[in-house]
Amino acid sequence: MLTETSLNAFFHLAETSSFQEAAWRMGVSNASLTRYIAQAEEQAGVVLFHRSRSNCRLTRAGQAFFPLAQQLDQDLRRFSRQVGLLQDGGGQQLRVGCGPLAPRALVMPVAEAVLKAWPNMRLFLEVSARTAPLEKLLTDELDIFVGDLTHTPEAENVEIIVMEKRNVVFVAHPDHAVHALGPCTLADVLQFPLASGHLHKHWRTTFTTLLGGDQAAADKVSRLPQIESDDYHFLTGLARDGRFVVGAVEETFEEALALGWFKRVELQAPPTWNICAVRKEGGASPVLEAFWRQLQKYEMNPAAA
Repeated sequence: MLTETSLNAFFHLAETSSFQEAAWRMGVSNASLTRYIAQAEEQAGVVLFHRSRSNCRLTRAGQAFFPLAQQLDQDLRRFSRQVGLLQDGGGQQLRVGCGPLAPRALVMPVAEAVLKAWPNMRLFLEVSARTAPLEKLLTDELDIFVGDLTHTPEAENVEIIVMEKRNVVFVAHPDHAVHALGPCTLADVLQFPLASGHLHKHWRTTFTTLLGGDQAAADKVSRLPQIESDDYHFLTGLARDGRFVVGAVEETFEEALALGWFKRVELQAPPTWNICAVRKEGGASPVLEAFWRQLQKYEMNPAAA
């Protein structure tokens, strides 16, 4: 049977068409990668790649094998997940993915509440604005995703909670020039260097519209942010030097504001964070159900939608 390593080698080589690049991505030598590909071809019983001095590409058999390999990869991940739950015994293991604005505002208070009832819960939290949540949910890599609504397209076999909308706030060092502007617009704020999490397509569209919607606005937004990281501890620490404006939800800056590191920027019309939680339907463990029920307490009132 194909191993996880040989499957990864196959996927990397299919994506890069380069033994050197695929080996670099896996952190192995070219010789090791060649061995893994040979193992994959031996198990498949067909030649998967046309090889040349400059590159390699999938054969017709390799192209037909690709979706089969994807299905096998999903099955192996699901198997590992189910074995982990079996070893866990009480179904107290939970894997949560979220965007960078969600940890303090939603995931932390929910986790604290669940831990009171399930003190042995093992929580694995993946924070990334680049996460593809739907795919990870359907392949059992995540149990729940909490993040921007635009990350979760309409799909079958999932449950979605739409959360109450929250304003995004901006902060800067107390001596930063932005505070001299008084109540200002987002366009005023973005005249200064910005540090933020990854600005995915939805945020870039929102910023472009708020800046006027023309090509000049699009060009400006394409260069944002100057500093990008989904780790807000890093961003707030870096911004203490007084150069950067940083945006997030208010809980993210709670300690920094209390310590006087930052002052909140007065915005006339702050942008809104559209947030949801999503999980796959059916087969929930007790701790997942407990986590989901806590998230439902933040659900938007349908009358206010």
